[in-house]
Amino acid sequence: MKISEKGIAHLQREEGCRLQAYQDVVEVWTIGYGHTGLVDGKPISKGMMISQEKAREILVKDLARFEKAVNTYVTVPLKQNQ
Repeated sequence: MKISEKGIAHLQREEGCRLQAYQDVVEVWTIGYGHTGLVDGKPISKGMMISQEKAREILVKDLARFEKAVNTYVTVPLKQNQ
């Protein structure tokens, strides 16, 4: 299974996007659609900016990790919307 474009659009709407780094409610540096890892090998920090295209690229890469987990550990049939 792989998330659909419709699923990505839903996550984008629900999560919202911030192109400038910010500290979330527990003071973790965050950017884009809730990304807290590295950006192009660099830690997120105050003043970091990314483009809308980079935010989507990061989101898709983040989602790939979860797709892999679902495909590895879920052993019952799933429909696309699940």
